[in-house]
Amino acid sequence: MIYSTIVEKNESALQQIIDALDLFEKERFVAGIQAGRFSKYEIAQTLEMVQLYQKRMNVEGRALAHFSETFIRQFATDNNQCFKNAERYFKKIRSTLCALKKVFQKTCQTSRKQLPAGKENPSVFERSALSNDVYQLDMYGLESYDEMVQQLYNDLDTLLTTATSILNACQRVIEQEDFVRENTDILRSIYEESCDNLMCSVKEFSNFMNTTKTLPENELIKRRSKASSKDEFLKKEYHNVNKSEFKTYVWLVAVKQGQSDGLTSEETYLWHQNHDKVEAVRRVISMFHCLQDIKGQEGKLNSQVIVEFIKWCDVEKNKEKRLYRYFCDNYHGDLKPLVWSTICKERKELREISRFTDQELIDSFERRMNQLTAEELPIFGEASNF
Repeated sequence: MIYSTIVEKNESALQQIIDALDLFEKERFVAGIQAGRFSKYEIAQTLEMVQLYQKRMNVEGRALAHFSETFIRQFATDNNQCFKNAERYFKKIRSTLCALKKVFQKTCQTSRKQLPAGKENPSVFERSALSNDVYQLDMYGLESYDEMVQQLYNDLDTLLTTATSILNACQRVIEQEDFVRENTDILRSIYEESCDNLMCSVKEFSNFMNTTKTLPENELIKRRSKASSKDEFLKKEYHNVNKSEFKTYVWLVAVKQGQSDGLTSEETYLWHQNHDKVEAVRRVISMFHCLQDIKGQEGKLNSQVIVEFIKWCDVEKNKEKRLYRYFCDNYHGDLKPLVWSTICKERKELREISRFTDQELIDSFERRMNQLTAEELPIFGEASNF
């Protein structure tokens, strides 16, 4: 009879293996050695195999831990589409499963019995002496065996403990994933955080807008429109959509919402969380020439005023260069704009030498605006040129 090493890639099989590992103890190990009728050569070979798989399992365990740290907080990943929960993890722990199959297979008692027609071969995890309910106790115990056998037990104990830890980690993340899917508050938080992270990607969003003349169709947007509620949509699509499709979805939703609010794609990108800020920024740029002390050296703008303005605009730091380009494109005063490297240098000096906080720079710029007279303030209609 040939024992089966096939493991179904589902939660019940994961639990079956964990249960089998929990039964490991000295007496079962000795019974396994007897069942396999190991020679000294086979003991030595098995010891080498266990030590080799220990190293592989250590690497795999660390990789799984790193993966699980970020996986739950991502709304979309490329590790889940079209896979059931457990199947994803079985693909990530191949070395662990391979090692366990070999160890359990080696400790199954040889049987010449023929199975009845139609009956499936029993699993090595059921019939191995390491996990079988019925096994032969040795009168003298492990201490009666030579040093190599005892070393094999110690190394095998470490290997199976590591494997148990890895499988339990898989199980915990599966449980966390199920919990998140049923908890709308957490799910909304993960969704919004994932959207914000994508909208902060300067290069990728730029490439998307540069290559998109007309807004493309997106299946995820269609599914969102058909869902009875946002919560139903989030629950269904969490860890069921890949990153590429989700990126396009997030950017398209943002651009369409921006267009409905009268924003350009650039403005949508810069202020995706605060569309109301755009009108204020437009007005400030249109009246920039009226602000006091904006003239710097050689007919150029004052670098400190520009830094204050940038901080007042309230965008993420990685978007500030893009914001300054937006300012330069829309500033029509007589003073010459500065190069970005000069702005960077001024920003660094204000922070590190003058010890200005962002809020202090914002307050300073607001004081500049408050000094304008009513006659100098432009009416809202002047911003319509943008």
